[in-house]
Amino acid sequence: MIKNDEIDLEVSNLSISFNKTKIIDDISFNLGNGEILSLIGPSGSGKTTLIRCLSGLDSPEIGNITISNVKVFDENTNVAVENRDVGIVFQDFALFPHMTVEENISFGIKKNNNPEKKTSSIVELLLLCGIYNLRNRYPDELSGGEQQRVALARSLATSPKLLLMDEPFSNLDAIFRSQLRIDVKRILKYLKITCIFVTHDQQEALYMGDRIIVLNEGKIQQIDKNINVFQKPQNEFVANFIGLADFIEGKIADNYAQTEIGTVEINSNVSNGDLVEILVRPDDVSIKKNKSGNGFIISKEYKGMYYIYHIKLNSGKMVKSLSSHINDYDVGIKVDVQLSPGHPLVCYKNKLIV
Repeated sequence: MIKNDEIDLEVSNLSISFNKTKIIDDISFNLGNGEILSLIGPSGSGKTTLIRCLSGLDSPEIGNITISNVKVFDENTNVAVENRDVGIVFQDFALFPHMTVEENISFGIKKNNNPEKKTSSIVELLLLCGIYNLRNRYPDELSGGEQQRVALARSLATSPKLLLMDEPFSNLDAIFRSQLRIDVKRILKYLKITCIFVTHDQQEALYMGDRIIVLNEGKIQQIDKNINVFQKPQNEFVANFIGLADFIEGKIADNYAQTEIGTVEINSNVSNGDLVEILVRPDDVSIKKNKSGNGFIISKEYKGMYYIYHIKLNSGKMVKSLSSHINDYDVGIKVDVQLSPGHPLVCYKNKLIV
């Protein structure tokens, strides 16, 4: 629970429609000081629209937005973008091509006419973002990753109360993206910047966020710590959207569920005899070659350090199994399939966690 004096952003009952279609539908959440909140959901779920409403680029139909104890939107208030004390980093960088790196970063400070912002703060940002040696270059002389570092530094230069990052790494190659996310999280935590980080990448959301919002059709499906979103998804949509998921039928006996691939301890509020669906991740399932096994491999994905095997059980049910790269099994062979999660699993009824 976040204390009131530790909240940098509070959103309540926010809604907006386009062409009579609800894009954001009665959303409420808050964000603590220095917290990074990952915002994830399928295309069209409302992620970018929510960011635009928070920044002031779009106006909701109804709701309340408070940033650092200042009301910026309600039925009587709609503070302009430039007065919301919000920094924004987009995926297209949006740097001024005729300005050097240092000029791009200092532009916001000059525009807002903050005389207390000294050259030393610009130098600190250049060093912190790893672009000091690039300070006299122009955007077209920089790589995509370098341009995004400049865009981040420019947004941080005005010391915003809230930073909004809308899929900032989506235009970058995988290797640069991986390194940049590490550096950006380090910078945000060092400066204690409160941030909403929008992404369509599940692993990125899990890494960047202290908490995660999973959005679908304009509604929050779950807001929770990243570990809970992955291990205890509140419904089957979240389970399928965050990571790989399969569901197998089970019958409850004491604190265990009996399934066709073994008995497993469960962590849910259920009663003896209940029939439930058990959430199973690929790392919960082990396989071993056996001509009289209870399933067979129908396909496999080579991931470098491991394989993901797609297995059809004798019952016809499909499950996935993660196995070390040293276990190179052929497609079509029979295997023993067993549950071996090493921790209790969660159960669902009517697509909701119990």
